[in-house]
Amino acid sequence: MNKLSCEIVQDLLPLYYDDVCSPDTRKSIEAHLATCAECTAALRKLQQSSSLPFEVIAKNQQDSRALASFQGYWKRSRAVSFVKGLILATAVCGVLLTGYYALFSWNLTQVPASAIEITEVSRLQDGRIAYHVKLTDGYRLNKISAKAGSDGILYITPMRPVFKSKADEAQGLGNRYDVVDAGQLSTPSRSIKAIYYGPKDDHPILIWKQGMELPPASEAVEAQFERQD
Repeated sequence: MNKLSCEIVQDLLPLYYDDVCSPDTRKSIEAHLATCAECTAALRKLQQSSSLPFEVIAKNQQDSRALASFQGYWKRSRAVSFVKGLILATAVCGVLLTGYYALFSWNLTQVPASAIEITEVSRLQDGRIAYHVKLTDGYRLNKISAKAGSDGILYITPMRPVFKSKADEAQGLGNRYDVVDAGQLSTPSRSIKAIYYGPKDDHPILIWKQGMELPPASEAVEAQFERQD
């Protein structure tokens, strides 16, 4: 190949640098570069503009790895935060739901004795004691708890949720006739000596105690509590 001029060599330098020229052209360019400082400088400039220093490449790779690591940590952190948030939300909902049922459904509070009216206490022919109970505060009665202590005293306690509701019917636990069998509740080691209606620590109403004579029950009450053999 004829000797190349600087203009031709500099036009061919990009092809030479990218290694896409023919072997003969490459040899001619290298022969020219060996004797031409100007074209050699042009090649260095081309190399510098087309490649990054090793330190820059290494730093970019390090930054890239750091970014990938941060992205992985961010994704893991978001996943962990989501799980923690889900657990926390479930716990809060559970507490709120439990609190709701505790306040509106669980019978945790005792009806005060001042709202209890006991009348028509009588004794059935089979020995059971009948009485009429009415709650005078107008709220619904949800549960009746009966417990006898070691002293033989039975306390019948009406119970309600913390947030009580109005009674929606004339008859119910808070307005009815009821019956208690002292003999059945007695045990060989403990006999029932007295029966009270209302909270033990709030002046409960005495229904019956040993030695108390009760009037016989009316026919209507007898018929209401007649046992089916």
